[in-house]
Amino acid sequence: MAELSSNLIVRGENIQTLYNSYVSHSFVVNRRYQRKLVWAIPEKAAFIDSLRKQLPVPLVLTAERTINEKTTLEIIDGLQRLNSIFSFIENQYPIDGYFFDLETLAETKLRRDESKLTQREPILDRRECVSIANYVLPMSTYRAPDENLVEEVFRRINSNGRYLSRQEIRQAGAVSNFADLVREVSSFVRGDTSVRDLVQLTSMPSISITSDPTGPGVYIEDVFWVRNKILERDQVRESRDEEIVADLLATMILDSVPRYASETLDEYYGIKLGDSKERRRDRIEAAVQREGGELIRSRFEYVHNVLETILKKSGKTFSQLVFRSPRQRVPRYYSTIFLALYTLLIRENRVISDEARLIRSLEGIGDRVFNITAGGGTWSAENKRDNISAVAGVIRDLTVPAMGQRDVLLEANETRIHRLLRAALAEHSLFELKQGLHSLDAEKGFDGRGFERIMKALSAIANDGDGVVGYVVIGIADDKKDADRIQRLYGSTPVRDNDFWITGIDHEFGAHGGSLDGYMSFFGEKVRASGLDPDLLSQVLRDMRPANYNGKSVLLLTVRSAGHPISYRDKWYERQGSSTVEVPTRDVGRLFKRFP
Repeated sequence: MAELSSNLIVRGENIQTLYNSYVSHSFVVNRRYQRKLVWAIPEKAAFIDSLRKQLPVPLVLTAERTINEKTTLEIIDGLQRLNSIFSFIENQYPIDGYFFDLETLAETKLRRDESKLTQREPILDRRECVSIANYVLPMSTYRAPDENLVEEVFRRINSNGRYLSRQEIRQAGAVSNFADLVREVSSFVRGDTSVRDLVQLTSMPSISITSDPTGPGVYIEDVFWVRNKILERDQVRESRDEEIVADLLATMILDSVPRYASETLDEYYGIKLGDSKERRRDRIEAAVQREGGELIRSRFEYVHNVLETILKKSGKTFSQLVFRSPRQRVPRYYSTIFLALYTLLIRENRVISDEARLIRSLEGIGDRVFNITAGGGTWSAENKRDNISAVAGVIRDLTVPAMGQRDVLLEANETRIHRLLRAALAEHSLFELKQGLHSLDAEKGFDGRGFERIMKALSAIANDGDGVVGYVVIGIADDKKDADRIQRLYGSTPVRDNDFWITGIDHEFGAHGGSLDGYMSFFGEKVRASGLDPDLLSQVLRDMRPANYNGKSVLLLTVRSAGHPISYRDKWYERQGSSTVEVPTRDVGRLFKRFP
């Protein structure tokens, strides 16, 4: 730690200066260990009140990192405090019923004049706003030599469990395939998905869980766990859902059903080593590598999507369906039904034959079939296995063997696209949305220039950096004018999802034999003849998947970094926000610096 102390800078920064840094995107959050903004509005207001009264507050700790040649400050400790400050300044909530006066700061006044901020009323007295803006926040910054040291500092700061839950401590700085899988799947279920680990603090509210139904982000009551009365709000804030996901994934991929216990979860993360010669962490890592993270994730998403569809068609929450008298906090019942479906649909490769009867068979099943023993924080392997078998036995006759092996990578995509669109609100550079392959004029012919933009976007996303994964979705418009034009030309009514318009590609099938297969074949031929880099070309076509989203067909293209910069027709492209721009020859070296 000698290098850490020698690079440490302790200083005070007034809030006005910090806000200027915030709007210039200087602050970033590493979602490997900081997943959520968890303070509710009363907690935020109480912190702002401390600033108003000039009371001392804890130090904010950041690490200076250079990312794509830009110096950023990664927040190690103080995420909730900084978010409280900046969201108050931007009028997202009041204190004592009064909102920050946007005339106080030059930056907020400018952003209000540009319609980026809206002044809400009543307005807090200007003198109090000036006092808050001039408050000097204690800051400690060090120049971090590498990411591992940042995560180690975070773990040590929070290892006493005072600020983080046990699961958050497990995940903090955990470098393993299993830990990554738990993070990704948990985020998928909650709906607070992000594509990259480092996210600008300005983008965090739009991809975080919130207790404000009118604000940005995922409203806590809409989160699957809370909506279905499986967990309570505070349990999600404490990452109890990630413990459930970790146990489910372990049960899915290990050879034998493991018990559920805090000590067992510790061993998965290497925090507490078992007495056996073969440690649980080693076994679970080997299982993830054997099965493949993407396949495991897709299987989970597929089964979860089946369960969500069942609940939607039943018109009931999980608790209402499974119990005659709905209960609160029933995670083991959810896990049992999930694993019973996994056993039948994935391990035995069956499909549901009668959805209506299946729903009826699940009504009150928690009172009729389950026999979950009380055991505090421990759930024995034997009892878990017996309950899974019992539920699978009840619903097995409502499934039939599948004809051939299903493609879960395809069938899980509807829910995935919904989550990706939310992530796209915060991470524009890794997403490109296109309404289709045909022009929006009376001719309705193939749009060559639009196709060229897709190819340029593919190469530009691949140039974002090593290990990057991005997406191009065909069949979704981010412009209402395009959506309206499609409706006038084809009579196809678009479906709105956040700031996007789902137009689908079904209306273009007529020019390609009237089928999705013909459409995909046509697109594949165009890509092969496009001049796209061969490595990127083969990867994009290999991972191309269609999905039915909101009743419309869309095409999902996944773009993975090739480990080196990609040119397209002897030119280089990169993403700047939601735009694809050509990189001048003199600046191409900048792209190569992104790849070690």
